[in-house]
Amino acid sequence: MSTLRVQLCPLAELRAESALDFEVLDPARRIVERGSAVPAALPRLRRTELVVAAPDVLLLECAPPPLSGARLRAALGALAEPHLVSDIDGAYVVAARTRAPAGTTLAVVDRMLFERALELLRRAGMQVNNATPEQLALSCGERRWHMRLRAGYACLRTGPLAGMACATARHDAPPVELRLALEQAGEARPESIEVEGDCDCSAWSDELRLPVRPAAIATEAPLAPLELLQYELAPRLVAWNDWRVPVALAALCALVWIVGLNVDAWRLRREERALRAGMTAALRETLPSVPVVLDPLRQMQRAVGDLRVGTGKADMREFLPLATALAKALPQEPEAVRALEFRDQTLRVEFEPRALEPSSKRDIVLKTISGAGLAGRFSESTLSVRAKGDAP
Repeated sequence: MSTLRVQLCPLAELRAESALDFEVLDPARRIVERGSAVPAALPRLRRTELVVAAPDVLLLECAPPPLSGARLRAALGALAEPHLVSDIDGAYVVAARTRAPAGTTLAVVDRMLFERALELLRRAGMQVNNATPEQLALSCGERRWHMRLRAGYACLRTGPLAGMACATARHDAPPVELRLALEQAGEARPESIEVEGDCDCSAWSDELRLPVRPAAIATEAPLAPLELLQYELAPRLVAWNDWRVPVALAALCALVWIVGLNVDAWRLRREERALRAGMTAALRETLPSVPVVLDPLRQMQRAVGDLRVGTGKADMREFLPLATALAKALPQEPEAVRALEFRDQTLRVEFEPRALEPSSKRDIVLKTISGAGLAGRFSESTLSVRAKGDAP
C-alpha cells in the first residue's frame, strides 16, 4: 500500500498553517511524488510516517542493562538523564529495537512538543503509523557520511544508528559540529561526505581534507532503523481507518447471508405448502370419508395400517399370487389401469375405456389370462379375475 512520509519542521514552530514537505511512497518505498502543504491539505493515505526534525531528537549511544519490557522502559530515563540539561520528567525516551554487541541507541524527544505534534496531525485527520529521527532518514553507506542542509539547521548521519543536528552551515564553510565529529571519529572517519543543499563542495573538501560531493536526489526511502512511536505513543492495535473496508465487507456478507436465509426459508415454506396440499388432496381422494385433514401423512399411514389389519394374512396370501399372474398376463400399459380392488377372492381391474378399443383387445386379454391359469370376464371396462380352481 502507498505511504505518506511527512517531514516535520522543528516541533516548537509547528502550527496548523505550517507548510510541511511530504513524499508519497509506493509499496516498494519508491518516491512517486513530492510536495509541500499545510497539515489539512496533505494527501490522505492509509499509512503515514513522520520524519521528526533533527534538532528535536537527541541520539545517544549507551549500554543498557539486560532488561526488557517495562523494566527496560523504567531504566531508559536514568540512562539518558546525565546527557540532558532539562528535567528528565519532560523527556520521552525510547531505544532502538536492534542492538549492537556494544550497546544500543537511545532517542530523546521533548514529550510535550511531540505529543502536541501528534495531536495536531490527528485533528487534521491523519493516523500516524511511524515516526523516525531526521538524522536516520538520510541514506547511509560504508565509510560515507550524509549531510542535509535545511533552513535554520543541518543534520548529519554518521552511521546506521548515529547522527546529530548541526548549526546552519555557510556556503563556503562546513558547520563546526561536522568538524568536531570528524576529529572524534578516529578510525571510523569517513572516506567521503555527501551533502544535500547549496554548498561549495570544493571549499568544504579543502577545509575538511576529504572529498565532499553533492548528494544525488533520493528515489527511495529506506526503512527507519529506530521507531519513535513506542510504549504509550505506539499506534493503536485497532484503528478504525484501517478496518473500515473489512468491517463494511463483513456487514455486506452478513446482510447477504441473512437475505439468503430468508429467501431459502420462504422457498422451503412454499414447497411445504405445495406438498401438504398434494398430500391432503391425495388423502381426500383415497379416503373421502375422512371428515377433517390435520396431518395427511400420519392419517394416511394410519389408514394403510387399518387396511392391513382388516385384510388379514389369508387374503394377502390369495391376493399376491393373483396380482402377480395378472401383471404378467396384461399388456405393459400401466396407464390403462385406473383402479384395483380385491374382495371375495376376486380381483377387479378397472381399465380406461379407450384402452380396450377395439373390442378384439378384450378377447386377447381373456385369452392371455386364461393361459396364465386365471378365469376372467368383462363387465363393460371392468375385468373380474379369479383363479380357475375358485371359479363358480
